[in-house]
Amino acid sequence: MTTAVAHVLKGTERTLSNGFARFKLHYRFGADFCNPASGNEKGNVENKVGYSRRNFFVPVPTIENFEEYNKKLWVLCEEDAERDHYKIGVPIKDLWEQERKCLLALPENEYLVFRYESARISNYGYVTVDTNKYGVSPELAGQTAQLKIHFDKVEIFYEHTLLKVYSRSYGRNEEVVDWKQYVGILCKKPGAVEHTRFFNQLPKLWQEHLKATEGKERKTALMLLMEIVQDGNAELCDDVLSLAGQYGRSDAESIRQCYYNIAKKTRSIEPLTLGVTMQLLNYIPNLSAYDNLMGGGMNV
Repeated sequence: MTTAVAHVLKGTERTLSNGFARFKLHYRFGADFCNPASGNEKGNVENKVGYSRRNFFVPVPTIENFEEYNKKLWVLCEEDAERDHYKIGVPIKDLWEQERKCLLALPENEYLVFRYESARISNYGYVTVDTNKYGVSPELAGQTAQLKIHFDKVEIFYEHTLLKVYSRSYGRNEEVVDWKQYVGILCKKPGAVEHTRFFNQLPKLWQEHLKATEGKERKTALMLLMEIVQDGNAELCDDVLSLAGQYGRSDAESIRQCYYNIAKKTRSIEPLTLGVTMQLLNYIPNLSAYDNLMGGGMNV
């Protein structure tokens, strides 16, 4: 397979791909290669593949989350290890415990499988991976981003800074965007909110709130939304509007106060710093003039 072998040489000699060579070094094993198109040379392995396919992948499963499905496969394999070996008549899990003592310990650090690519950021702020477009800030249009592509996610870097992590899409010609990274741009053009591709991704209550506002009021609302996002509290967006609605308030300052109450965020006022140091005066006032106003006597 091309993921392991770059070139087939004479006999069993092979030129390995960089990824497979690193994989070997990480787990400290050697590789013996069969002849091309000679499945009979590794029949036992092929049989095990067929057994796993028939027992774990029939009918063909629908996988919505790789991590969850891997957990399910782990349980199925553990249950399968309870059966007796077809030839020896001993539970497979017991045979595994005997064999484990002869194996090398796994490395402490996980072997990460990924590939690097460079991609130009389009005028609309997208980078393309396998026909699918992933949203990056449009302010970086025309720049080159570095992509770290895993089987389940795509990490996007710009000048060694991580911009965004997306779940990897295996569809075709799909657009994967995150509305949170566009709020700052919308603050500059609040009137365009409803016409953006990601408007329907905004929290539902904020969609309704922004539709009901316009002009300066909408911009102020977007500024507050950006503050919530930058604080890392995007999950509180709808809760904030819901609380404000309970009090019958929809103005930005009331919504902001509700946000501070929910997020336990306090406003700290910086002490006033005087530009000029004032000299303290040792002044003792003379109050005798007030005695004269009272007829010369002091009344307490």
